[in-house]
Amino acid sequence: MKVGLVNNMPDSAFDETEQQFLRLLASGMPAIGVGIRRYWMPGIQRDARTRRKIRRNYRPIDALYADPPDALVVTGTEPRHADLRDEPYWEPLSSLLQWAERHVPATLLSCLASHGALLTIDGIDRRPLAAKLHGVFRQQPRAAHRLVEGLGTAAFPHSRLNDVPTELLRAHGYAVLVDSPRSGWTVATREREGRLLVLLQGHPEYAPTALLREYRRDVRRFLDGTALTYPSIPVGYLDPEGVALLEQFRQQNQAASASDLPEFPFDAAAAHIAVDWQHDSRRLFGNWLAEATHRAARLETQPGTHESISRRSSA
Repeated sequence: MKVGLVNNMPDSAFDETEQQFLRLLASGMPAIGVGIRRYWMPGIQRDARTRRKIRRNYRPIDALYADPPDALVVTGTEPRHADLRDEPYWEPLSSLLQWAERHVPATLLSCLASHGALLTIDGIDRRPLAAKLHGVFRQQPRAAHRLVEGLGTAAFPHSRLNDVPTELLRAHGYAVLVDSPRSGWTVATREREGRLLVLLQGHPEYAPTALLREYRRDVRRFLDGTALTYPSIPVGYLDPEGVALLEQFRQQNQAASASDLPEFPFDAAAAHIAVDWQHDSRRLFGNWLAEATHRAARLETQPGTHESISRRSSA
């Protein structure tokens, strides 16, 4: 089972995102060997340390095009512009997403990559939210689909500044599989010519402390003057004692000077994380890998539908 991972996250989250997805992919189908190849995409500015890691462990995107995998994961990244088409990586991202829909049996897109696919493939533009949506939200499966088999009431993180309304997805032929009234849709999918496109607007791949790390980053941006407003605490994430701890920190330090940033109580707050979505995430990714295996095998028997098959079998 050949799986490709295109990691587009910024340097501050590059390593953590890689490990989050690698853990889920490795644990998703323990009975089937999963070979994972990592790829980098141009247009994203990198520091020297990340460039060294990319040279050691990642392949250029052209190598992905030359040998399509059985399944592909494309991460999002932190948005810098209101319009995705203004991002410096938009052209390579748009090309990648259009190519994947035509050549990969099963593609899974995370957050901004999902919004990018909706824009470049379907012409659906994301809409800015009035405030950042971040927290852990109870979800319900909304359709009978193999991707959500064994998934009952679940909890998944969200962390985003933009949204695509559910009604627009459905109008373009997508099935919304998991959602909640508070967060909107989390998982949506569509099939074309036997290939499955899965969109994630939430972050089931997040490690337990990922939301806390993002919150700490956003607090620091306010304290150093980069952000104009102090961030809200992620909802449904910490127990009451943890919420009180972060609220106390805000009250004591929101007027701190940029030259004397206080120490954020990360470890103390992490001890009060009150929800665990890891089991639900492993179930979701396991179902996706099983579906990818099924579709790759089925497409292999149809001449001309999976370009990489003949190349791999003759290699």
